[in-house]
Amino acid sequence: MSKFLNHDRALCLSPHPDDVEYSMGGTIAKYSQTHFDIVCLSRGGDCDETTASERIDEAAAFWELNQCNNVAVKATGVRHVKDLAEDLWINLLESNYVKVNDYDVIFTPSSSDSHFEHRITNNLAPALSRLDRISIIEYCSPSTLEDWIPNLFVDIDDQFSQKLDSLQAFASQQDRKYFTEATVRNFNSSFRCSKRGMVYVEQFRINQIYE
Repeated sequence: MSKFLNHDRALCLSPHPDDVEYSMGGTIAKYSQTHFDIVCLSRGGDCDETTASERIDEAAAFWELNQCNNVAVKATGVRHVKDLAEDLWINLLESNYVKVNDYDVIFTPSSSDSHFEHRITNNLAPALSRLDRISIIEYCSPSTLEDWIPNLFVDIDDQFSQKLDSLQAFASQQDRKYFTEATVRNFNSSFRCSKRGMVYVEQFRINQIYE
């Protein structure tokens, strides 16, 4: 067991249920001595017919299948990310999470992303960490663009099979192309890492870090 970059507690901003699980589920399982609060900002994407409160339950079921005890899945109750203006999101997250818990790091989707709700979520992190020594780390998601350059690679060879199986918890998403086994395997593969003996990885970009 170990901590992620020696951090005790992390706030993971998930624009939609499944973003954090798909993007960094193996990393969270690997670093079991770090506690991860996963906050689902919405019940699903704009114009997504699967948007519903049940998707939050799917996220919680993922971690039950993964048998992770270092995770808490939380929901804001907001239907879509676009439903709140930026200042209201910052106030909500500060009041309910940042000012209540002693976070060492905030995880967000990348700034270079094809999904506008991911970009909105990414933009919240600097404001949430403006007064405290809180690191900001972006995670790679299926909609991250190719011009985004990661600078941290986490080896999840030992966690990948469990992650792949646990993604079945997202019953509402199983018809999506990015949930096929082949796509998940490709998403968690990197040529530069394969040369170094890492078969499956999750990719991150450190924006700011405090020790």
